[in-house]
Amino acid sequence: MTRPLPRREVSIVSPLRYPGAKRRLSGYVAEILKLNGLRPDVYVEPFAGGASVALELANRDMVDRIILGERDPLVSSFWKVVFKDAEWLIEQVAKVRVSLRQWDRFREQLVRSDRGRALACLFLNRTSFSGILASTAGPIGGRSQESDYKINCRFSRETLIRRIRQAANLRSRVLLVNGGDWRVTVQKAQQLATDEKKIFFYFDPPFYNKADRLYNFCFEQRDHERLRDFVVKLPSPWVLSYDAARPIRKMYSSSGMTRVELLYSASPGDDLVRTKELIISNLERLPKRTRLWQSMAEWKRPRRRSTSFKDVGLRK
Repeated sequence: MTRPLPRREVSIVSPLRYPGAKRRLSGYVAEILKLNGLRPDVYVEPFAGGASVALELANRDMVDRIILGERDPLVSSFWKVVFKDAEWLIEQVAKVRVSLRQWDRFREQLVRSDRGRALACLFLNRTSFSGILASTAGPIGGRSQESDYKINCRFSRETLIRRIRQAANLRSRVLLVNGGDWRVTVQKAQQLATDEKKIFFYFDPPFYNKADRLYNFCFEQRDHERLRDFVVKLPSPWVLSYDAARPIRKMYSSSGMTRVELLYSASPGDDLVRTKELIISNLERLPKRTRLWQSMAEWKRPRRRSTSFKDVGLRK
């Protein structure tokens, strides 16, 4: 077994949970910034989702300001409310009833306000299987609720309130939350920044495989191609993560590419599955170590105070 990239515990955890959540990737992206001597004025995630990487980099003071973009109005409204109206959301988390009837209400209702969408997003995310907001996902525990894991097993009010407050404390660093297409988020970021080379983009688009089962808004083939055509010409430093699908590997064959090995939560009981993702970038240096998880034995070993430059290297 190869040794993992040395990492420390994340300093902040997103209130949202996602299949393929990028919490474990935040340390890798932080290492990319350090290795390339970058401290972005503006860090941009045009496909924000749970925004784990943006929150971690901002909380560790590795970027000055962040911009989040998200096409799903439930998710974009969630982040708008977290950064502008967090106390209202916290009040709702403290008192909302977690039940199948409530789950059905949030699933069926058409909400027009940011507040209503934010609460629906958080509730459905924390009570649906694997945090999936798409209509393909059912409630944790199923309709019968006969599973060991009930609908409320991921809805720890104290934990969610703490995480919302932690994220809300970063509001001064949030330059923009854009609800809409990723291209609009990029354009607004370029307009707001004074120097394109001081912007850092992290693209985490919908997966190529099984995307229709994971997201309310997924990509068609032409969407993946449009993103590729755009990012390969982008002058700002960028990193892109994808599932390791053959068409994606072929699409980006002329770009710098490596793979990282992650663990994903596959069930309410925290069963973890090993998987690999592609990391594609226009930067010359990427961390040499690509295993982003540690065994129990490795966790118990004494940690080094700092990472030696022997642990990182040039991309092949």
